[in-house]
Amino acid sequence: MRNQTRCVVLALTLAGGLLCAKISHASGISTARFGAEHGTPVSANPTAVYYNPAALAFSEHSYEVYFDVNVALRSASYQHTAAPTDEAEPAGAQGANTDKAKLFNVLAVPMFGASAKFGNLAVGAGVYVPFGGTSIWTKNDRFKDSPYPGLVDSGARWYSINGTIQSTYYTAAAAYRIGNTGLSLGLSGNLVNSVVHTIRARTPNGTNSILSEGRSYTDTSGWHGSFGIGALYEAMKDKLWLGASYQAQPGVSGKIKLTGKLKGSFAGTESETAVRIDEALPDVIRVGVRYRVKPTWELRLFGDYTRWSVFEDQCLGAEDKPCAVDASGAASAGSGVIQNLPRHWNDAFGVRVGTSVWPSDPLELMLGLGYDSNAIPDAALDPALVDFHDAMVALGARYRLLGHIFGGITATQFVNFPRDTGGKSGNAAWQMPSRGPDAGGKYTLSTTVINANMMFAF
Repeated sequence: MRNQTRCVVLALTLAGGLLCAKISHASGISTARFGAEHGTPVSANPTAVYYNPAALAFSEHSYEVYFDVNVALRSASYQHTAAPTDEAEPAGAQGANTDKAKLFNVLAVPMFGASAKFGNLAVGAGVYVPFGGTSIWTKNDRFKDSPYPGLVDSGARWYSINGTIQSTYYTAAAAYRIGNTGLSLGLSGNLVNSVVHTIRARTPNGTNSILSEGRSYTDTSGWHGSFGIGALYEAMKDKLWLGASYQAQPGVSGKIKLTGKLKGSFAGTESETAVRIDEALPDVIRVGVRYRVKPTWELRLFGDYTRWSVFEDQCLGAEDKPCAVDASGAASAGSGVIQNLPRHWNDAFGVRVGTSVWPSDPLELMLGLGYDSNAIPDAALDPALVDFHDAMVALGARYRLLGHIFGGITATQFVNFPRDTGGKSGNAAWQMPSRGPDAGGKYTLSTTVINANMMFAF
């Protein structure tokens, strides 16, 4: 009986809320906006350690030290549309699964980079977060005195109550400019620390039954390697630059593993188990062009293609057993699956145009426009991970202070197009252990990002 109870508790613990809604400024869970309008594959500053290591060889100064922070003000809402697979809500709990859930978070994501140039050779290093974020959903005070205490965690609780998903990169890079050809080649190596810390509601059979809901918490992390390569070509001296880069998947190919603890609480019984999460993060291709129309006017066009189709599922299982499911979502023979999250995302892309003007020698004014496609299909969308087609507009300024100290600030507004997935969610159609509550409903998101950075050049 004790073993049966433990199995029920473990089934409760879907990836602990494997994922949380994030501070996304791009497709999927991509967050790489450090550098703002000068964070591109043709920008010769320390952000190049990620965007295009080859650009380091075009730095204007022998040494550069760069500090950057993105502060995101993000508001979201989710209102579940009742589905045939929903469990009936008991007396006193009406609306607990269909009330509008809301979120407002202020999140800060820092970045640090530095570079040095020795003739045609340049080296750089950086610490930054290109994937992930943190979310905390607002409590539903209508149920603060309810006999069912879990209802206060809002209608989003089946997917995320609060948590963090984050991949932090520690990067070293080098670039070499080949003689007088105008061509630079670059290479970077990344040590990636990925974490998932999330709390969510769960039931033993993957439904949204209020009478049997419990809580799960996953605390996992892992270290993996990856690399980046790039090229930058100065097609017209001091006038036209063409750049392209490739960032490999964390782990280079296939799935990565995060290990840690899974804690469950169900029907008064608590458990703690050693587990791992198997998942795959994408590789990214970037291209860009920068054209100096005249010394006081520059144009930029750049974009990225992110291979989110590798993000097929997230499998939570026993640490010492394989984690695999069949086409129906059922556990494969010999597998140690506790819970699987089918994702089956799509590849996505983003494109941006920007311009800078220098009305006076120390002052640069910037304008940017862009579009990001959506990586998450309707069938897989839930409040743990939200993604939208979005348009963005950015306004910024950069000022040269005291010789070679530069300070910049940029405000970017993302216009996310609302989504209604009522009747389209595929969560409840999977077999256990992949089954989850229907997540169809109305989703909205609004994000404003303030980027501030300083660069010290020597």
